[in-house]
Amino acid sequence: MNKLLFPIAFLFLFSCNSPKEVANSMDGIPEWVKEYPVSETHYTGIGIADRSTHPLDYIKIAQQNALQNLMSQIKVTISSQSVFLQMERENGYEEDFKSNIEVKAKEILEGYELVSTYTQSNEYWVYYQLSKQKYHETRNARIQESIEESKYFLNKAVLYSTPYKDKYIYYVQALAKLEPYLSEPLLTEFDRENVYLGSEIIARFRSYVDDYQLYCLSKKISAMIGNTVSKIDIAVEYEGNRLSNIPLMAVSADLELKNLSKSSNENGVFTTSVPKIKSTQVVQKIEAGINFQDWLDEGTKSEFIQKLFKSVKTHQITIPIYVYTPTVFVSSEEKHFSVDKKESELRFAAESALTKMGFTPVGNKNEAQLIMNISADTQKGREIKNQKMFTAFLNMSIQVKDLQGRIVFSDNITKLKGIQLDFNKADINAYQLAKDEISNSIITDFVDSFTKD
Repeated sequence: MNKLLFPIAFLFLFSCNSPKEVANSMDGIPEWVKEYPVSETHYTGIGIADRSTHPLDYIKIAQQNALQNLMSQIKVTISSQSVFLQMERENGYEEDFKSNIEVKAKEILEGYELVSTYTQSNEYWVYYQLSKQKYHETRNARIQESIEESKYFLNKAVLYSTPYKDKYIYYVQALAKLEPYLSEPLLTEFDRENVYLGSEIIARFRSYVDDYQLYCLSKKISAMIGNTVSKIDIAVEYEGNRLSNIPLMAVSADLELKNLSKSSNENGVFTTSVPKIKSTQVVQKIEAGINFQDWLDEGTKSEFIQKLFKSVKTHQITIPIYVYTPTVFVSSEEKHFSVDKKESELRFAAESALTKMGFTPVGNKNEAQLIMNISADTQKGREIKNQKMFTAFLNMSIQVKDLQGRIVFSDNITKLKGIQLDFNKADINAYQLAKDEISNSIITDFVDSFTKD
């Protein structure tokens, strides 16, 4: 008898088995080399290796090829009562999950025999066989052994007194014990009922995680762009009781978050924060949930088992952050060659740009949270006799203050040059350039002063 923990242990088999005598033909070449042996009672495996290509390890390679050939004949049928098919219907698992079950089911191979070897020129041949009856008897015995080990962990998981973290890990370990046999129905008795064990583990695990509930303790959260939300508290409960040391996580596609803890504190509260609101989007969301990854890693290293448990959805909550922008009162003093014509082109340009950027201009100064003052004037360029083109230079300053009179933003533009066929047209051209500067640059810089670090 040999026991293979594929693909490591079988590499040493050749030294532990003596080939049996098998029929040779008249030319000395065994019949099994000439024609692949077919048996109703045995699985067979033939492997070949080139000694010239692999002078040091041709025996090992031939053995590996023979056992791979033998195992390819063992077909694993996935039962309609298997936990895999149940979860595949729910989650649309990919084909590699089926392959994983088939590989795991063949990893432990017992009872095969080395029938014979043969050397011909540079070819080295190996012939293995495995009794089909013995294979199925051994496999059924291993399934029963795994079922009992799995039930041991499941019993520990369902005990009321088992700590919450340990419950999770025991559920994972219970299913991990069955991994090579998840294609089978695994019918057994548990808790005085006949159950399909894999499906029973998942069903009870679902019930376990469904009892976790999360709540945001903060009331409606509103914040102005550029501000900080220093504390967002999330409570975690199990069957109505607050729990400490439960790992949580908070993520957001809109907001940069700083989690102030990794798990719930002694009061069952997890805290996250927003260092700075950087987007004018009116509603920005935080997604919070329990982060079971560390517990899952303790339960198993199997990627396949981990995927099964990750597919069981846990309670998550969405926390909206309502973002508002400050109201802005815009005033302007727009002079043309030092003459105030009481025009408001630059003010209108600023209000339009603010609106596009998500800010709210207001016409009443008393309703404003910020006051923007724009001051502009033009001066004529040097006049040259008989010149065909005339130049006007515009200087502009923009200053924004809060209600306490503190300057929160300022900018200055000097000597924007307007050129036209006379000074008035050059003045108009200079003001058009100033409007473009406000729309495309200055208001953008003003908004960025709120959103950038």
